[in-house]
Amino acid sequence: MNPPRLILSGLHRGENPQPGAGLIKSIRAQFPGAFIIGLVYDAMESGIYMVDGPDQVYAMPYPTSGAQAYFRRLDEILALSPADILIPTLDAEIELLVHLEEEITRRGLRCVLPDKLTLQRRSKANLTELANLCDVAVPDTQPIYDLSGAYAVSRGLEFPLMVKGQYYDAKKVQHEGELAAAVSRLAAEWGAPVILQKCVDGPEFNALGLGDGKGGLVGLCCIRKTILSDKGKGLGGITINDPRLTDLCERLVRELKWNGPFEVELILDEKRGEYFLIEINPRFPAWVDFPSQCGANFAGALVRRLLDGVWPASLPTCPAGHFYLRHQIEVHGHVNQIAELAGTYA
Repeated sequence: MNPPRLILSGLHRGENPQPGAGLIKSIRAQFPGAFIIGLVYDAMESGIYMVDGPDQVYAMPYPTSGAQAYFRRLDEILALSPADILIPTLDAEIELLVHLEEEITRRGLRCVLPDKLTLQRRSKANLTELANLCDVAVPDTQPIYDLSGAYAVSRGLEFPLMVKGQYYDAKKVQHEGELAAAVSRLAAEWGAPVILQKCVDGPEFNALGLGDGKGGLVGLCCIRKTILSDKGKGLGGITINDPRLTDLCERLVRELKWNGPFEVELILDEKRGEYFLIEINPRFPAWVDFPSQCGANFAGALVRRLLDGVWPASLPTCPAGHFYLRHQIEVHGHVNQIAELAGTYA
């Protein structure tokens, strides 16, 4: 069999890194001859220039430009660099592509996506309904569409509150005076609704998984965040083995019949001894390569599924006590590379 030729995105490696760099490392560990094409939305995405990075890079129009612009550019790329597999890694891409699988297949690309209804059910706006069905605790969470709605909802939830964009980003606000700026910024950046969520105090946990589309799990790796950035992003984590957390994830996947990669974000209320569901992200997290170093290659399993048409055997459980630390490195490039990418689409 010829080495796979893949298209993937998410090459930003800054303070809030995306999954692309980790995916590349994991995929090459299992498929050393893989040819990897990177899609970027900004010429300054540092993963473009990393050692052992993508073999070819192309600029793309933002997903908000719509399906026509996305596929017009994708056709141009495929004419120059043919590929077999597409792995979208960003929420906005998945929102665009989730109902366009025929367009993807028509181009000879294989891709694993949840269906549109499933994607909507795990959205931040619908999280409470899903959690109730799965008997999972969730902080009081309310979608809002304007500032008057934000003020009304905030009085019922009480401060402090988390204000979240529908795709990315979150801001903790301590009082009503901070609310308008946070809601306005996130609405301008990610559109409506903006989400207001009651704060839960406690340690944070993440779970990376692959769903088989039938209600089962191909693999699951759970971590406790040990170091957080100023924006609340995990700069370090350690693998854990908690049957309560595993069972919680199994209930969610069984209800959703989730197909493909996902990340569950939770906070443990230590007084009550209960996990609170915060978010379900429909993609790999930035720390996707960490489990592969513990013997569980999630990206490799996804590529194998796309090559063979069936999911491989269940991934091994990551043993507890392994940790990762995120650190900064310098990458090297030439201004000509930036000029080449910083054109119509970047």
